[in-house]
Amino acid sequence: MNTNLAINARLLVKDFGGLTAATRGLNEMGHNITKNAVDKWRRRDSLPTESIIAFAVLAKHKNQRFDLLDYVVSK
Repeated sequence: MNTNLAINARLLVKDFGGLTAATRGLNEMGHNITKNAVDKWRRRDSLPTESIIAFAVLAKHKNQRFDLLDYVVSK
């Protein structure tokens, strides 16, 4: 098994409406984050675990399909 796995943060943010919409949605869920921070996730293709969980909560709130495996990539 490849242990060099990562989250495709660019795709994750895109699936939640892009930079502005994703930031707004996360903030509405109580996950206070700036647009600049979300942009850094996209550029690094990395985000904190608590933010991944916040996306899962946001997806549930929006009745949006969310499967973490859709965003897992090997490096």
